[in-house]
Formats: sequence, structure tokens, C-alpha cells
Amino acid sequence: AKAAATICVDAKDWPGVIRAANDLQADIARVTECKAAVSNDAGGLKGSAIIVGTIGKSKIIDDLVKAGKIDIKPIAGKWESFFLQVVPNALPNVANALVIVGSDKRGTIYGIYDLSARMGVSPWYWWADVPVQHKDALFVRAGKYEQGEPSVKCRGIFLNDESPDLSNWVRMKWGTVPVSTNPPIPSGVSNYNSQFYTKLFELILRVKGNYLWPAMWNNAFNEDDPNNPRLADEYGVVMGTSHQEPMLRAQKEWDHRYRQSWNYYREPNLLDQFWREGIRRNKNYESIITIGLRGANDTPMIPGADR
Repeated sequence: AKAAATICVDAKDWPGVIRAANDLQADIARVTECKAAVSNDAGGLKGSAIIVGTIGKSKIIDDLVKAGKIDIKPIAGKWESFFLQVVPNALPNVANALVIVGSDKRGTIYGIYDLSARMGVSPWYWWADVPVQHKDALFVRAGKYEQGEPSVKCRGIFLNDESPDLSNWVRMKWGTVPVSTNPPIPSGVSNYNSQFYTKLFELILRVKGNYLWPAMWNNAFNEDDPNNPRLADEYGVVMGTSHQEPMLRAQKEWDHRYRQSWNYYREPNLLDQFWREGIRRNKNYESIITIGLRGANDTPMIPGADR
């Protein structure tokens, strides 16, 4: 009978790592039609296992380091680095383990998705319906496979000019954002909700990206669905805002609240307050803060200005 090695991940590792380990379980099933167990108990492992963990967040990984089974020095303390290594007799009842070790949260996640891609699961399996070729068995050649730091620290996507095509598709699939007075949301706003964004977060991570500027023509990432920013941070995606949206505030958050023009020349105190609220709201999440300022829809701010 076919069997899949158990996937073991420490329950105290990053939530995003645990979530990606469950994606690995799903990917193995996509390729082999065999479901691997996911366990948090290293002591109960037998036979073969896939051990996943982040340096300093996973007791399982830290114990393997202390036992001299793996050497983490090449990646320790580095940005988004990882290695995959076949470790014989990793644990008392484990003859062979494939160990996936990350230097940080995204390093581990990238290691997991690197394995998925090598098994034959395209990062685009959902967005582009890329078929997964069936395989009766999966093997990893003995050795250590290391990925160092990326040459560009933040790499991502801007959902630019998303209307009408993407917004129409989102409306067809998820409807519109419920009308609200607090926060103020009018009718007819395409529902770029957490169901949409978690699919996009997963894609970004599978292609080893880490950064997103969200849809902004008629949307407000943080207010359309309050789960959006929390889940971005949990998944491991760094959030920013576009060139027209300083301090993590969406243009539509302003438009829906105030009749005053988006103009620091006229409304400095109101804009200062608006921006402070944005920074306080997102202070616990991993973000990159845009500070450049321009007029609404690329128009001048000061009357008579030509730039």
C-alpha cells in the first residue's frame, strides 16, 4: 500500500509556517493521491519523515542542531534563507528524514514551497489552472540543498489598473463589500476580501516573493475586510500602499470619510490625524511605509502648480 512520510512541524513555530506545512500535505496529495499525516510530536515519528522548522522557533530543529545532525551556520541570521537536507537516523525511530530548515519565517515557507514545486505543483496551480502531473512515488536524492539570501530584499506585486477586468471578476466570484457606516463603505465596491487575498498571498510566497501593494482604485485593503491585514502578516507577506497612499492609508479611506479635497496644502491637520490612525492600526504587522505625497489621481496639490 502507498504511504507518505509524516510531516512534522513544531506547534510553536510561526503560524504561517504551520499553514504552509499543511499546503505541503495538500500538494503531496495532488501529486500522488496519498495523504501525508501532519504531526507536532517529534517523539511519535517512525520510519521516514519530513521535518519542517525555523531556527529558534522550532524545538525539533534546535534539537537536531544540538545533536550535531544538521549544520545551520550557512543560513543562520540571514534573510529568507533555507536548506533541504536528507538526514539519516535523525531521531531514534526515524531511519531517514527530509529536514527543511529556514533562517526566518519566510525562509522556512520558501523551503516548503520549493519542495512542492520540485514535486510538480506549479505556483500557478489555482490562478492559471496548471495541471498537476500524477506520480506514483516521490524521492529526494541524499544530500543538502541550500538557498541563500535573495539579491533583492523585497519582491512583489502591485495590483495596478485592476479595474475593470480584475474588479469585475472579483465581483462575480465574491460579490460586493457589505455597505457600512463604520468604516464608511458605499454600495457597489468589489469584494477584495480575505478569500481573494489569501490566494494571492499564497501565490506570492510560492514564487518566493514577499511584498504586495493591494487594489486601490475603488478599494481599501484594511477596511474592505479587516481580516486582510492580519492574514497578510500571518502568511508572511509584507504590505505596502501605492504611490498615492502614504502611511498605510488607502485613498478610498479618505474619500469615503471627507468631502475636503485630498490636499495637504489645504488640510494639513486633518491629514496628519488620518495618517497617524493608519500607522497605529497596522503597527503590529510587517509593513513598508510609503511617505511620498502626490495629489489625487496624479493632479497638482497647490493651485497653479505645474508638477
